[in-house]
Amino acid sequence: MSAESDKDIVDKLLKGRTMSVYALLLSQGQMGVRDIQRALGFSSPSLALHHLTKLSELDLVKKDESGNYSISKTIRVGSLSLFVKLGTRLVPRFLFLGTLFVAMLILYGVFFFSWPPSGKDFMYIALSVIAILVLFHETRRIWLLKPF
Repeated sequence: MSAESDKDIVDKLLKGRTMSVYALLLSQGQMGVRDIQRALGFSSPSLALHHLTKLSELDLVKKDESGNYSISKTIRVGSLSLFVKLGTRLVPRFLFLGTLFVAMLILYGVFFFSWPPSGKDFMYIALSVIAILVLFHETRRIWLLKPF
């Protein structure tokens, strides 16, 4: 099997609640079955164990001697490709671009803005504000799609 077909298989199997379990482990590090059940609001620990077994069969998680599960292989498929891990949090990628545009707008205002404003000032500010609004709107939309 090629690496691409392995990724396709994982992409097909890593959906729904299984994706939620994987994303939770990705952000939290190491957890037990009951911890996962409580965090995701599953009706029983056996449901969490079922999804952990699916992830184990895909070699994405491993179980240690004390019964805790952790990520053994990080893979970005589905909605996880829209996030970046920052410490213990999953943060939408667009947040970084939005922050970059805000910083660029502030630097422009400090170093290049001239009074009275010219056409180029209005154009730069308008395009920057539009980009910032679009990027932060997309960040918020993706944040609400959080995989867990």
